[in-house]
Amino acid sequence: MGYKEYNHKKNYIDEIFEFKGLWDMPSKCGLKIIRQEDKVIVIVTDLYHENPGTSVTEFCAQLATIITKEKNIEPEKLLFIQHNPDIGSKYEFLTESFDLVGFRIEGRQLAEPKWTKTSKEKVEEMVNGK
Repeated sequence: MGYKEYNHKKNYIDEIFEFKGLWDMPSKCGLKIIRQEDKVIVIVTDLYHENPGTSVTEFCAQLATIITKEKNIEPEKLLFIQHNPDIGSKYEFLTESFDLVGFRIEGRQLAEPKWTKTSKEKVEEMVNGK
């Protein structure tokens, strides 16, 4: 994916993000943050077998709230993308997918996630500022 172009910029983060999921279960996901002039793109990747705890989908609003607070992101500038990688399964719901996730903003809390399918190409365009 076109994310590598941003590695040299200080406005780019690519890390494994650890968080306390449901029932404070230790959990983790892939996290990419691309800070642009008018928005902050946050891409969370479900790690499936490498994640001992709560999935990104189950904890989406809470995870987005944690990330915006810890990474000092204004919720109004957030463009949140959930990435589920292909894990080589015959089941369609386990193939690679990208979803834009919108939230209702309640102060610094994010609630009521709504997922909208998008494509890898559209995500690359957003990341590359197009």
